[in-house]
Amino acid sequence: MKTTARMMFLTMPVMALAAASAAFTIDHTCADLDGVPGEWIEAVQDGIQSHYAHTSHGSQLTWGLSFIEDDDPFYDCEIGDCYLPSVAGAWCIFNGQEGATYITPDMYWETGSGMDMTRAVLDSNPELDTSMWCWCCQCDYYSEAQVQAYLDSMTVLEAEYPEVTFVYFTGNAQGTGSDGYNRWQRNQQIRQYCQDNDKVLYDFADLDCWWFNPSTSQWEQHTYEYNGQDIPAEHPQFYGDEYGHTTAESCVQKGEALWWMMAVLAGWQGSGVAEGERPTGYGLSMDSANPCPGTAHLTCTLPEPGRLSLAVYGADGRLRARPLEGSASAGQHSAQITGLPSGVYTCVMRAGGFTATERLVVLP
Repeated sequence: MKTTARMMFLTMPVMALAAASAAFTIDHTCADLDGVPGEWIEAVQDGIQSHYAHTSHGSQLTWGLSFIEDDDPFYDCEIGDCYLPSVAGAWCIFNGQEGATYITPDMYWETGSGMDMTRAVLDSNPELDTSMWCWCCQCDYYSEAQVQAYLDSMTVLEAEYPEVTFVYFTGNAQGTGSDGYNRWQRNQQIRQYCQDNDKVLYDFADLDCWWFNPSTSQWEQHTYEYNGQDIPAEHPQFYGDEYGHTTAESCVQKGEALWWMMAVLAGWQGSGVAEGERPTGYGLSMDSANPCPGTAHLTCTLPEPGRLSLAVYGADGRLRARPLEGSASAGQHSAQITGLPSGVYTCVMRAGGFTATERLVVLP
């Protein structure tokens, strides 16, 4: 199964986010939007407003949120450049700082003036519940002391704004060689600090390194060897410079994990489905000849209402069709897949923490 529970979090009012004492980490096991109950997405949209500062690599998250909403308007997210939108029924995000959207370390936490920029956003928008800043490639070359300065500055801001949850980030995992090794060490430093001090961590690097292979229904981690040690690095599936120095697929993966994180902050306790277990009553069946001459028919079965996704991936792992997506009633739901060129495909159904696959062969 794709989803693994990574945290336990007590249900709490949204306004009490910062009062939480339990740390949790958002990583690739949380990149499964179908596993988040719809009511908790709505809880985010109705009760949480966020501040997000970043450079170009951090735009992978905003691109991901946009792609997810384009695919399903249920995941309504309003992003305001240098301002906080006010849109009912949408998760509203203040993007950047006042007067700037490309936010380097010195403009958020690394200097006194940068921390004042962060304070200005929070002071002018007291309704903000969370604040976060995303690294570019600084972890490739920053020293342990420089990363400790990041951790110290975040602690100062937390003390000044106890009503705001500050989300920590690891740096992207695109670097290899000695740069990648330094990045891995600095990310380990951040992870350990968050674990020891009960912080919320969005593990950007982990999400870079892992890819869910729809053909095998398994997660795959990419590593390289440095001085005899395997170091995690960006998965080749995400090589590209389409959006924020990566692929659209990587952006969506990060966006799904971001929604998961916000749902937990809104009070959701995370998926209770353990690895290897399967909820009863769910099913995916092929109702037509396979191999098929051009059109395939499948049926998805749900024992209760919920979110349903049926996606079709090519042999290269790329999404080719999504015949079903959105809220669905209990019972059977039919899907027709047509217009695919000849080849081998994997159909993936996800609903209620359940994942099932069917191999589809389309004849010439």
